[in-house]
Amino acid sequence: MKSKFLAFIALVAATLSLSSCLNSDETVVEYTNDTAITSFSLGKLGRYTKTTAGKDTLIADKVNGANYKFYIDQVNRQIYNVDSLPTKTRTAAVLATISSKNSSPIFIMHKNCPEKIDSAKYYSSTDSIDFSQPRMVRVYNNSLNAYVTYTVKVNVHQQEGNEFNWQAKAQLNEQLAALSDLKVLALGSHIYVFGKTLGGMKIYKSAASDGNNWAEVTANQTFAAADYQNAVQMGDQLYILSDGKVYASADAATWSLVGEDSQLKQLVGASSKYLYAFTATGIAVSKDNGATWAAQKMDADLSLLPTQNLSMNVSTIASVKNVENVLLLGTRDASYGDTIATLWNHVADYSANASESAWNYIEYDAYQSGKMPMMDQVLVCGADSGFVALGSNGKWYKSKNNGLTWGVDTLVTMPAGFSAATQRFGFCRDKDNFYWVVRNGSVWKGRFNKDGWIKDQTIFE
Repeated sequence: MKSKFLAFIALVAATLSLSSCLNSDETVVEYTNDTAITSFSLGKLGRYTKTTAGKDTLIADKVNGANYKFYIDQVNRQIYNVDSLPTKTRTAAVLATISSKNSSPIFIMHKNCPEKIDSAKYYSSTDSIDFSQPRMVRVYNNSLNAYVTYTVKVNVHQQEGNEFNWQAKAQLNEQLAALSDLKVLALGSHIYVFGKTLGGMKIYKSAASDGNNWAEVTANQTFAAADYQNAVQMGDQLYILSDGKVYASADAATWSLVGEDSQLKQLVGASSKYLYAFTATGIAVSKDNGATWAAQKMDADLSLLPTQNLSMNVSTIASVKNVENVLLLGTRDASYGDTIATLWNHVADYSANASESAWNYIEYDAYQSGKMPMMDQVLVCGADSGFVALGSNGKWYKSKNNGLTWGVDTLVTMPAGFSAATQRFGFCRDKDNFYWVVRNGSVWKGRFNKDGWIKDQTIFE
């Protein structure tokens, strides 16, 4: 290898000497001392999969490396892909396309001797490279008196993105088990449980990084036992309605009065900027953090509003700025004989001078598929795309069309402890994309693997 490298150096040196002997009327080629790798991409890669007999087999050209952009950090001399290749992609023999400034010579350093140039291999786009571990790539200037070394890391997912994993946290916590009903909210780095007991409303909290240890929160206001259902989260505040008064808090301990309206009956939920409440005549909205309230239009009769198991969440509209879809999900009294849950949706437009949209009752034809079945309890949460809902039947539902239709997500299996219980439960999603479930004193948190993947830096200054 050393002799090959020296031969290459000699060849370049000869070329340089020839260019210096040109006649004065001929073009003189000047070689720059500047050099850098300017682009990097991979060709097609194989991927291991299972045969019907359960054995690993390699499928050639399964992954198109051109679909995975590589970023070049010229400051730290790092080259890597932010979007990792799929699990089980074979990177031990890969064709790479590497370009350099001024077409400077590139060398692939030996993986076991990355500092020794005499062990290096001159780069060729037709020679495969082992990227199963970070590799050093060196690029020389055209004068061969200086070089820059880059570290190339080809990232491959170590987890299947669509696998959902639950983590068991507190189990049979006596304080949480004593709650006859509850509401779970995520705010910042904490999870809060607002619960109903014979002795009044209780508030407990745990760090989102924990979940095993729960501490009671002592509020500076006295709340009725039923006020647990009036607790909502918006922005960096918790809100609660009690006897027509709206309070806000950043920690569930210190509550400040922010508004008062005797017409408010129940604080239902929030979008990212607005609070929503039930009144005797329908739904009211506050656009100033609970200070003032205004009635909103409804396109159906008041009797069609849900009165039990209320939950509200929002999804963004990718093609429209400053607009959110708001979904209200719940059930009505058993006397109505409903066989499906009750859903309403609404468009919250935060643009200046935007017209007010009405709340729309989602009505289904008798034989229409995708309806949310009637259950003792069902609660909705947001998702990266659309909504998810958890039912007391132990099934996880998803909707990608703003709650119009629903289907069971078979990728999510609820923990055995949840399915075996019959008590009321709470359900929320935190800022790290973990879903939290609290039932009968037990706590679980879980998410899809892909929701925990961290993106690397892509902009370098």
